[in-house]
Amino acid sequence: MESEFRQAVAEGLLHGVVAALGTADSLPVLVAMGDAAVAPERIPMRADAIFDLASVTKAVATASACGICIDEGLIDPAAPATDYLPELGTFGGVPPRVHHLATHSSGFDNRKFDKLDPGAMLAAMLTTPAQWAPGERFEYSCRNYVVLGLLVERVTGEGLGAFCQRRLFGPLGMTDTSFGPLRQVGARVVPTSVPPGIISDEQARHANRPIGNAGLFATAENLWRFCRMILNNGWCGDRRILGERALAWLLRPCSPPGLANRSFGWDMRRQEETPCRPALASPSAIGHSGWSGQSVWIDPEQGFCTIVLTNRSHRPIKSDNYLASKKFRSKIADWMIRNRG
Repeated sequence: MESEFRQAVAEGLLHGVVAALGTADSLPVLVAMGDAAVAPERIPMRADAIFDLASVTKAVATASACGICIDEGLIDPAAPATDYLPELGTFGGVPPRVHHLATHSSGFDNRKFDKLDPGAMLAAMLTTPAQWAPGERFEYSCRNYVVLGLLVERVTGEGLGAFCQRRLFGPLGMTDTSFGPLRQVGARVVPTSVPPGIISDEQARHANRPIGNAGLFATAENLWRFCRMILNNGWCGDRRILGERALAWLLRPCSPPGLANRSFGWDMRRQEETPCRPALASPSAIGHSGWSGQSVWIDPEQGFCTIVLTNRSHRPIKSDNYLASKKFRSKIADWMIRNRG
């Protein structure tokens, strides 16, 4: 693993990494290499470093919150999203199903709305008409997950951040996990393209409150706690976090036929289509990446998860390192899988 890391540093892909491989019972691999920050001063990377997860938020927080609501009958993934958000913009009056939002097949494009004030931004993300008919094409769009977060808030009457803390992060013991901006910032918090503790995603930062597409911060160990729950079929000790109804959507493909292979919230595409996917993961593995340089993959079939967190967006030596960073994270995940004993 160290040789792959040194090569990545030499190629300007990142300055530091935390990598972990976990099972349903333990965390046998948790390593930190390199630097968390190189400016304004050098700070060595720690195994308990806190990272801006960027779009990993979509899967870990928002899709899971939807899953809890699915279990409790508050959300039907097959129902029109307008059943819960009547004001939602549509294409030709045809509303997307909830699972269309979760699989990026709703018809919404990935335009940004952060030039508006926060309230107007969220209102526009709800009401602006879609660009295509639902189920017609795959178009990765942060808007889908902002809408899903607002949907959770509508059916629960609770803010997304508070709901996730009460029903997910708290019960799982994810004590270093929260939506940003972080109130306390120390040497453990890894900077991105913005100072440590500030949300890197423009729309999530501009919202001034937790929204569903980005903004979550966590450690590798905390992410393993989440993955362990999935590997234990939704259980954390004697407490059920996600039930069979939710897991049926989260762990199995539900994209419209012919579109990108995704479950409710998670990527299930082949490595050729999503380069951060470990080559040694089974076809049923689910995963997600984050713009800031993060990857999480859960493989229930083989009973493990891999977590690779980097600072690829902090003072990059190579500015166009996005794709190469994904491939590096796949190599590190495969190294851990191959050597897991």
